[in-house]
Amino acid sequence: MTQDSLPGDRPSLLIDLGAVARNYLVARDAFTGASLGAVVKKDAYGLGAARIAPLLHRLGCRDFWVADLEEAVDLRRVLPDGRIFVLHGLTSHDPAAFAAIGAVPVLLGMEEIARAAACAGRPQVALHLDTGLNRLGIGRAEVRALAAAPEVLARLDIAAHVTHLAFFSDPVARENRWQWLRFRAWTRHLPPAPLSFCASAGVFGPPERHVDLARVGSALYGVDTTPRRPQPIVPAATLSAPIVKVDTVRAGTRVGYGGAYCAPGPRRLAHVAAGYAAGIPFTFRKPAHVLIDGHRAQIVAGTAMSLMTVDVTDLPPDSARPGARAILFGPDHPVTALAEAAGLAPNVVMVAAGRGVRRVYRDPPLPRAGVLQPSGPRTRADDERIAGADGDL
Repeated sequence: MTQDSLPGDRPSLLIDLGAVARNYLVARDAFTGASLGAVVKKDAYGLGAARIAPLLHRLGCRDFWVADLEEAVDLRRVLPDGRIFVLHGLTSHDPAAFAAIGAVPVLLGMEEIARAAACAGRPQVALHLDTGLNRLGIGRAEVRALAAAPEVLARLDIAAHVTHLAFFSDPVARENRWQWLRFRAWTRHLPPAPLSFCASAGVFGPPERHVDLARVGSALYGVDTTPRRPQPIVPAATLSAPIVKVDTVRAGTRVGYGGAYCAPGPRRLAHVAAGYAAGIPFTFRKPAHVLIDGHRAQIVAGTAMSLMTVDVTDLPPDSARPGARAILFGPDHPVTALAEAAGLAPNVVMVAAGRGVRRVYRDPPLPRAGVLQPSGPRTRADDERIAGADGDL
């Protein structure tokens, strides 16, 4: 994929499917449990579940996690088999709607458990245990009530016991240890089922907490949620946009709505065809930058719907020119930098970009039919899998 193949008049999100594949393999190598699942909610964090989920299925992934039933229905259209866990539970839907597409609702409370248990047969479900996030799931009192009435859960086919960490970005945080101890203690009073404790950061954390199932989201897409403990992943998406005009302005010139920027001296400014409609934060708390031909240029003058302005005074004249592309985030300029400057989580920016711009895909090279080769740096284990694969990596 070359710059010439990207749209010349608008932003684009270039998605490297080879990097997604590599990140899944890296996470699978780190995980010591039975099944490493993929979180593909919100259209695979904005990168396109219809392209990414089948790729991961070819890599051997058989568990997929989405937010709601509508996402599960959409995913089932591109995944003929494999389990789809629905994190937001039943909500207003009949449990039969989940069974009809082979989806597993992650039940969030006693009311949902009662509704599922009242269904004919033994519907397959998962139970969400709230061990410390204090958001969704059943707590200590509900676990005690269920342990005292085993006939309720006997009417359910429990595919997993699930919890979610409040301090997910620090796998060794003491709060995570407390949640781990609660999770193990509470599940001993429930019917045996596979345990799901870890998400992306946890897969690279203490292996004794990996247990049976893990669900990896951010790490698949190259978003490192543990900056103090860097993960061995690579960015999978590049957001870029073309420069449409370059101006030279005098000192004191005000630029942007409300004169948001006042030139401190003679400045050379590039106007880039991307704004908040493309997922760019509307305001920044501290200086934010783009990359143009490998050079950093600071964003100035605020963000409009489809335009932004950057200061290219110190860049070589041939670098900042109409038609050249400014990189908002990518392998050499991680999304965490842009998000941190705005005081946002990186996934906020990436999901918004995926919804707001044209997605362009870079497919992994195919050395022979049915064998995927990640386009990012590979490990020896990756090479061995590629060499010996028969339809999977």
